[in-house]
Amino acid sequence: MVLTISDIIKQLETLFPKHLAYDKDPIGLHIGNVNRPLTKVLVTLDVTQAVVEEAIELGANLIVAHHPFIYHPLASINTNTPKGKIVELCIKNDICVYSMHTNFDIAKNGMNDCLAHALGLIHTKPLIPTKREEYSKLIIYVPATHLDVVREVMGEVGVGQIGAYSHCTFTTSGTGAFKPLPDSQPFIGQVGEIEYVDEMKIEGVVKTANLHQVIEKIRVVHPYEEMAYDVYQLNVTMPNEQYGLGRIGQLEQPMEAAEYIKHVKQSLNLSHARFVGNLNKKIKTVAVIGGSGSSYIGPVKAKKADLFITGDVGFHDAQDALEMGLNVLDVGHHAECIMKQHVTQLLNDLMGEVAIASTLSTEPFQFV
Repeated sequence: MVLTISDIIKQLETLFPKHLAYDKDPIGLHIGNVNRPLTKVLVTLDVTQAVVEEAIELGANLIVAHHPFIYHPLASINTNTPKGKIVELCIKNDICVYSMHTNFDIAKNGMNDCLAHALGLIHTKPLIPTKREEYSKLIIYVPATHLDVVREVMGEVGVGQIGAYSHCTFTTSGTGAFKPLPDSQPFIGQVGEIEYVDEMKIEGVVKTANLHQVIEKIRVVHPYEEMAYDVYQLNVTMPNEQYGLGRIGQLEQPMEAAEYIKHVKQSLNLSHARFVGNLNKKIKTVAVIGGSGSSYIGPVKAKKADLFITGDVGFHDAQDALEMGLNVLDVGHHAECIMKQHVTQLLNDLMGEVAIASTLSTEPFQFV
């Protein structure tokens, strides 16, 4: 089977659903035609001209980036500008550019889980709650002869996923009645005559965001010309289905801030970091937000974190943190490049050896 670029994007959107993203965050496809066969995926933090040239050299026709390449709408594409040159280079070489930004930050096993794991945090949970996953009850009516095949497919596509259990459904039996009308092609019964059939009612919960895709996949194995089903919106909270920005967790053993900072720098491959607070403070509870998190200093303090790890902390934000007694470690925005190896490994484990992590640094700053 030949993989297409679309196949990779569908897998990424299953792992890191687009509906988790902040409003107006320009995630998704930025450049290209997703229907082409995939050659290779290049995973990067940012899309620069050097990164596109790296993709060309490696024979990759899909660039997966964390930061959106087109953050603000383009009124024109002037190929004499830096951004215009990148667009031209991608189009000439049939390269797609795809971004997953705040959806990747918020999703399970995304940016902030990746950072929390690298920093040695345990018992982690979302730091800034954003939303809960919405669920629906899906009910499928099927003739008894096709109960097993339909129920199995329902489980395979995610119906009945509850915590650490899958394929959780409930089945009842009854009698279905219908009259095939002219121009119908009934699986059972005759046109113009009421038919009574021993039917089974299979019900289970499903993520509302996946509902349309799930129904279409079940329809493929359902024998009826018109599949009968019901959908009910649920007001329930599933275990561990709270989503949010950042993570807060614990160290296995308390450490002095100065000692733990050495561990952070080593884990994130950093030569430097900026610190606000008391280097002798014992650190047990740690909060982390990848990228720019200084606007959350107040909420982090309210969570009673001993240390807040983030990037792009401004002068006045640092003063505020110092005044309120919150230790802050600014590891820079580029620390998010930890995602390159993580996403590459995920794609290779799920789709075969399809992805390569960019070896280029897109950090714009030099420290002199």
